[in-house]
Amino acid sequence: MKKSVTFAAIMLVSVVITPSLHAQSAEQTPPWKGNLEMAYLQTSGNTDTETFLLGGKVERSFSSSKLTGEGKALYGQKDGETTDKNWTIKLKYDKNITERFYGFLLGSVERDPFKGIEYRYTTQAGLGYDFIKTSSDLLKGEVGAGYIWEHPTPPLSNRDYPTSRLFGEYEHTFNEKSRFSQTFEWIPNLKDGKDYLINEETALVVNLSGSFALKISYSIAYNNKPPEGFKTTDRLFKTSLLFTF
Repeated sequence: MKKSVTFAAIMLVSVVITPSLHAQSAEQTPPWKGNLEMAYLQTSGNTDTETFLLGGKVERSFSSSKLTGEGKALYGQKDGETTDKNWTIKLKYDKNITERFYGFLLGSVERDPFKGIEYRYTTQAGLGYDFIKTSSDLLKGEVGAGYIWEHPTPPLSNRDYPTSRLFGEYEHTFNEKSRFSQTFEWIPNLKDGKDYLINEETALVVNLSGSFALKISYSIAYNNKPPEGFKTTDRLFKTSLLFTF
């Protein structure tokens, strides 16, 4: 409970204190922007299945910094029995140091009992660099360190450990609302070299009409040492509708 309160306090400081530091330049900042992501799949007949996904991202840019919040939730069932139920919330603050260098603070909380994770809290801090930053292409990398508090599903024991983070992202923009992106994230346990997490996503967003777009993506979540009785790899291929604002 004490660790959860500490994590909540960090998130609260990021949300409340950070914007106030930039209040004097508020009139120069652009409005909030973001998107909502929705997907639904249903089959019936020999097998009855339902899968529902809801996600969103919101971003606020200041004169020399940026605050980003993301969230997603997935629910699936087969023949009336729940087969998947998970959610993730992330909050990230980027602060420009030079034209290409920036520092970041990152916090996340996730729940996925079907992967053996009752709750997992992650905090990270580090540096990022924009290798390519043009109107059509972005290539950046981030390196950092942090801590993870993990609460597996009972009866497994809780654990916590220091981590590092290596992250890379490439994005090519075709036009204002159509783009291709590739991300890769590696989070090793600094106490155990054989224990690490890998997150990867390949995505294509194509503009449909006005504020609506189609997103096709394939993601992999890999845990080299999952809780006992669970598999290492989860894959998700989805086609979803995006509403941008």
